[in-house]
Amino acid sequence: MPGPNTALEKSDEVERFSLPPRAVLVLAQLDPRALGIAAGLLCGFLLWLATILLVLRGGVNVGRNLSLLSQYFTGFRVTPAGSLLGFLYGAVFGFLAGYLFARLRNLLIHSYLRFVRRRAERMAMSDLLDRLT
Repeated sequence: MPGPNTALEKSDEVERFSLPPRAVLVLAQLDPRALGIAAGLLCGFLLWLATILLVLRGGVNVGRNLSLLSQYFTGFRVTPAGSLLGFLYGAVFGFLAGYLFARLRNLLIHSYLRFVRRRAERMAMSDLLDRLT
């Protein structure tokens, strides 16, 4: 029976770059759309849940701190209808945060790998020139 890393060990990246399979897994690019959707759904759900829990708990001043989000999210209130609007706001801002995070991470990983490759090429060229002289 094949182990959990069998598919990763046979991947093109492992053969092409001759890297350990775990390094390829760590340096793999993130899908910005997928991370954005996941972060958006999570943020939207958490804001909806916090609002609903405060509405169910009730009291004199329901959700005094959470209602401060209405300063940023137009129309948001700590009510059942406001929880749905909060879900939408949370989903949109969560998507943007996840999408931008994945794009920035991919850019930084790509830049770092280019830097490492160019430094290795310079060192190899310098070593070659030293041997020729």
